[in-house]
Amino acid sequence: MITHRVTTQMTPEAPVGFYRTIAITFLVLTIALLGVVIFFTSKKATIVVVAKTDNKNVSLEIPVAKKAGPGAISGTVTSAVFAWTEKYYPTGNKEEDGTATGEITIYNKTSASQTLVKITRFITADGVLFRLANNVLVPANGQIIAGVYADGQGAAYNIGPSKFTIPGLSAEKQKYIYGESAKAMTGGTRKIGVLAEADIKQAELDYLSKIKEQAKIKFASPDAGVKTVVDVKTGDTRASAKAGDQVSEFFISGTSTLAMVSVKTADLNELVAKEVRGKVDVSFEKVLSVGKEPVISLANYDLEKETARIAATQDVLATIDVNGSRFAASNFFGKKKDEIERDIMGISHVVGVEVKFSPSWMRTAPSVGDRIKVIVKNVK
Repeated sequence: MITHRVTTQMTPEAPVGFYRTIAITFLVLTIALLGVVIFFTSKKATIVVVAKTDNKNVSLEIPVAKKAGPGAISGTVTSAVFAWTEKYYPTGNKEEDGTATGEITIYNKTSASQTLVKITRFITADGVLFRLANNVLVPANGQIIAGVYADGQGAAYNIGPSKFTIPGLSAEKQKYIYGESAKAMTGGTRKIGVLAEADIKQAELDYLSKIKEQAKIKFASPDAGVKTVVDVKTGDTRASAKAGDQVSEFFISGTSTLAMVSVKTADLNELVAKEVRGKVDVSFEKVLSVGKEPVISLANYDLEKETARIAATQDVLATIDVNGSRFAASNFFGKKKDEIERDIMGISHVVGVEVKFSPSWMRTAPSVGDRIKVIVKNVK
């Protein structure tokens, strides 16, 4: 039997340095990957936009008819005749003394009535004297209102509300019978001047606006939800004095034919609000406030057809809306500071912009939405 020796060759063990190299390489790669992750997750951009509020003037014309059509509102178109008189003064006035007049309440706190004759004296604690204009009978435990006039002339008699005693009565009676004025005395001075043609012309212009104001009051709807606009269709005016006359005052009177249009306030406001919304670019701006009431006037009207057009103007205060699409983070992905600044400065209402990158050595904005923050600061 032949015996063979089998020789087994052992596999050499890997050197320790090899495993160390692998471990170090893995660690380096892990640190590098972690650094990349930290870099991208810490990358931030803050955009501070300085904006101002701007006033937008929104104007439109609204058709009015009995039956409303597209873009129109229903309303009434009527006419009326209106008479009015207004007082005016010459611009070249000078003041001269006059006699002040007014009213007082005479009190009688005795059990017997008291007769006071015309020219009875009433005097204030300061010695300003007025006289009774007519005979009066003051009832017992009662009172009466009577007219008085100043004992002299001049501004010194234009006194405010006062208490008066009656020197013609006994000292005892003066305690219980006396007078008091609730309003100031007037007329101690009066204006006199020469009426000029320019005074009359200016008064006639003012008179037309006064007619509209008074007509609105007179013909106003009792319904608070209805708005009426008035225009003077035709009219004639006349002055109570002519140029060259020496007068302290004069009057403009006239009779005018008015055109009046009445509409529901809610219908009018709805169309105005719709126009306002159309004038605001929701991609970057929003309305801060709207004026109290739109200013309306009659653009034109046809009394026979009972149609009209109302001109409406509304003031609106608008500014930047940070939630608008123009400020979406995606608009700034990967852009440099100067590119972002140019884009934003081109938007209405913007007066300044500051872009901050973090870390500071970044050159472009991150490409992740939640890493970009837009802040708006409003200034007046």
